[in-house]
Amino acid sequence: MRIGELANKVGMAPSAIRYYERMGLIDAPERTSGQRRFTTGALQSLRFIQLAQAGGFTLAEVKTIFDGYPKMKLGERWHVLAKEKKKEIGRRIRELEQVDAVLDALLRCECATIDECVDRCSRS
Repeated sequence: MRIGELANKVGMAPSAIRYYERMGLIDAPERTSGQRRFTTGALQSLRFIQLAQAGGFTLAEVKTIFDGYPKMKLGERWHVLAKEKKKEIGRRIRELEQVDAVLDALLRCECATIDECVDRCSRS
């Protein structure tokens, strides 16, 4: 299939597909009459990338899942990286909860001066 067809099937821009190809996340397609012809393998790889991104994985992490642990089955690769990602997400959730608490304090702020605000709102 041509790049436009592939892009439509996965709902992404052709430029993203070319980028993933340059990164080595999908195989370079064969050319027929000068046009790229992608296989269903490229379609599956792109869907896999979308799944990984929906799980919060970066493209570098996706590359690791694809080929970073050659002696591990795919499921084992997922487990290694998913455990780390869950720890990272937990840290980010705690940080966002702290930000949320500060924003709540700022929404209650009725201070008249900066000094008053720093004294009052930073303790909330």
